[in-house]
Amino acid sequence: MALSRERLRASYKDACRMEIEALKPGNVHLFADGHGMSAAQFMMSAEVSSGPLTDPRLPVGQRMLEAVRATRLAVATNTNLGIILLAGPLICAAEMGGDRLQDNLDSLLRALSVQDTKAVFETIVTAAPGGLG
Repeated sequence: MALSRERLRASYKDACRMEIEALKPGNVHLFADGHGMSAAQFMMSAEVSSGPLTDPRLPVGQRMLEAVRATRLAVATNTNLGIILLAGPLICAAEMGGDRLQDNLDSLLRALSVQDTKAVFETIVTAAPGGLG
């Protein structure tokens, strides 16, 4: 059975919330800002990126790109590139239904297009993660 967009969106936001609630010395969490970012920015990023990531009209690469664009507009920094790159394909695979998410993910990844690849590259460039120059 395929999961609804609202359930996937809520699950993604829950995962983002749990990640920021985890105490991580040296990283941003609810009790410590860091690297010029705050927990509130991470929560805002989860909210604004959840729409594009769960938009069934968009292919997986475009979803990730639009999620990062929404994040940049909302908080003007890279707070969620990693989780977007992880969650994008997983969300699309969960939408496919069936009993085996792993099989869906395998099919999805094998079917990625050149357009998806270009969109993922643009996603990374747009997020401007630290350390990549």
